Amino acid sequence: MHRPRFRHDYLPIRLAEPYQDHLVVVGETRNVMIDDPVAAELAVLLDGNRALGQVVGELVGRHSAGALARALRRLDGLDLLTAEPCATPRAAAAAWDARGVAPDRAEQWRRDGRVLLVDAGSPAVDGLAARLGELGPPVAVVPIGDPGLLDQDGLVVVAPGSMIDPRLATLNAACLATGRPWLLVRPHGHVLLLGPHLRPGETGCWECLRRRWTDNEEVINFVVEQRGDHERPSPAWAALDATTATLAGLLAAELPVLAVAGRSPRVTGRMVSLDTRDLSSGTHTLVRLPQCPACGDPARLGGDGPRVTVAADPLRADDGTGSRTRPAGESLRMLEHQVSPYLGVVTRLSATGGGDSDGVMFGFTAGHNFAQARRPDRLRGNLRGLSGGKGRTETQAKVSAIGEAIERYCGVWRGDRPTRRTTYAALGPDRAVPLSALRNFSARQHADRDRTNPDAGMFHHVPAAVADDTELEWTTGWSLTHDRPCELPAAYVWYGHPDSARLGPADSNGCAAGGTLGEAILQGFYELAERDAVALWWYHRSRLPGVDLDSFDDPWPGAVRRHYRTVLGRRLWVLDLTADLRLPVYAAVSDRLDGGQVLVGFGAHPRAAVALTRAVSELNQFLPLAAAVAGANGGYHGAEPETARWLTTVTTADQQWLLPDPDQPPTTPAHHPVPAATDTSAAVEAAVGTARSAGLDLIVVDQSRPELELAVARVVVPGLRHFWRRLGPGRLWEVPAALGRSPLATGEDSINPLSVFF
Repeated sequence: MHRPRFRHDYLPIRLAEPYQDHLVVVGETRNVMIDDPVAAELAVLLDGNRALGQVVGELVGRHSAGALARALRRLDGLDLLTAEPCATPRAAAAAWDARGVAPDRAEQWRRDGRVLLVDAGSPAVDGLAARLGELGPPVAVVPIGDPGLLDQDGLVVVAPGSMIDPRLATLNAACLATGRPWLLVRPHGHVLLLGPHLRPGETGCWECLRRRWTDNEEVINFVVEQRGDHERPSPAWAALDATTATLAGLLAAELPVLAVAGRSPRVTGRMVSLDTRDLSSGTHTLVRLPQCPACGDPARLGGDGPRVTVAADPLRADDGTGSRTRPAGESLRMLEHQVSPYLGVVTRLSATGGGDSDGVMFGFTAGHNFAQARRPDRLRGNLRGLSGGKGRTETQAKVSAIGEAIERYCGVWRGDRPTRRTTYAALGPDRAVPLSALRNFSARQHADRDRTNPDAGMFHHVPAAVADDTELEWTTGWSLTHDRPCELPAAYVWYGHPDSARLGPADSNGCAAGGTLGEAILQGFYELAERDAVALWWYHRSRLPGVDLDSFDDPWPGAVRRHYRTVLGRRLWVLDLTADLRLPVYAAVSDRLDGGQVLVGFGAHPRAAVALTRAVSELNQFLPLAAAVAGANGGYHGAEPETARWLTTVTTADQQWLLPDPDQPPTTPAHHPVPAATDTSAAVEAAVGTARSAGLDLIVVDQSRPELELAVARVVVPGLRHFWRRLGPGRLWEVPAALGRSPLATGEDSINPLSVFF
């Protein structure tokens, strides 16, 4: 700093005796007290008119050079100083200092600069031009197609009717080619938008914005699909001079910052929204897509091929939620910018159940854009579908919800992943897995599908059987068991793949997000093992032992159980579903004190305590959702048929298999060995060994996307059962019998008629 001064948006005050060694700095949004006599003396000298050497010279006789340097560093570190003299009046100077730009230079640009306002269809462009001209330098309105636009001097501001107007692609390409920054604004609509300011090579580009924005317009995408070649509708058309003037004022305060500094922390790579109906505002980060065809490399999604390798990242216990590679707080800070209704892969994040519920229950839901719907009922299902997050703290629940939404996002088919079209017969069993081995429907289910499907919920709909000589799209995964590539039907791997129209849709079983790919693989495998253990118990209605909650060195399960009884009027208990894989799997079960409205939650993990946390916290998730679909009249409007039937008809008195078997002693954590793995590589190797010991192959498809901070894996273990109604031969029948469970269904006629309802 050649001529340092206090920023004009702060007022330094040196206290009188006997506190003259204290400096109080007063600001509109921040106050600072500094106990330092050197800083107190500096305050009256740092006016921007004295050179730094002059300031030091006046004080060096009373204070050492080191003390002066420390005081200056302290004031600068508190962001109280700037470096240029200032002739601008104090009120305006305070405003520019707060925005991080030299006041004199900002005022000079307001006098001598120029704005190129590109008319790209906004109904408020003329009003914006007039207001901007009153507040700053001259404004030249230029049509979007003007070939000489970028040959002119001035800041380029574009006001489109729609933020994804296809005409902006040409301007985007020209700005990328020339390195010219430009700013998008929407001065119309109920929600005004300022930004993002796009800097080629530094921020995402308009094409990055268009892709995220389009993904999030799910209803409009459906309408466009149905109407064919009609123009894409834009939902923002409201315009008032008053609201346009509001946007013009905000823009006029930001343009000098962009002109002088070249960037702004508020709008460069970011968009600010102002809802003029309730005056709420938000900030939305434009994530640069490394695979963007305009500013990146589309080949980034192809990667280096299907081979999956797992690094030895340390696993850290995270307050009972499981072995993760980073703490939940760190993950939340890293992921929050991905939440935005306009530019995020997570469209919203909201708490369920009214908050913390006595500090023992936390739940969040996250919106996510999903596979393109082609029927109104599927669109309705997509709009109602939410990712759920659970945990023992609010932060854990938020991270869980965001992670699940990112997991869903990465699994959507967008036509940008490599596939091959061939038949299973041509590939053979050494190279591919047939769809029948993944779906596990029985021959009887296929034969009866025309009769059963009309009354079956979407989870239990039976698709037509697929012959081995049927041509399909195939995605290459990697068998960790055999260390070789393995082909999987793309419609099984990706949500919304075109083949799913006749093969049935993909589901999320075995899909997981994690801080690293290894972590994601682990969570996906644990989910597969959990669902398998549930199916082996559920469809036979076998009686299994309860779990002694008091045997865990953890007060949380007991606190949740007390909350259920005293506040919610419900009972809570846990069953041990652990099967032949020997991975602890628990079912947390709750009913009202009258035995009705039974809810269940499941959890699996090598550590029994973590499996318990997951089961109980999943059960907690269902409490507000069950109450919401019930409504005031208990009609369960909007719920899937199976869900409504379960919540209104099932009681523990009628379904004794939901209760602990009184003839078996409760299990404790001591019944399950403590895992030895302390890093992801060793833990994944242990999971592969678990699958191999049961004669199963563990296959991974890396669904990660380079613009996201989480890795996403789809883990596939052919033979493991989904907890949905899949009654084909194999583990569903063989394992419970080998374990000596009772009762056992002897065939499909004696199987549990109640399906898993979620």
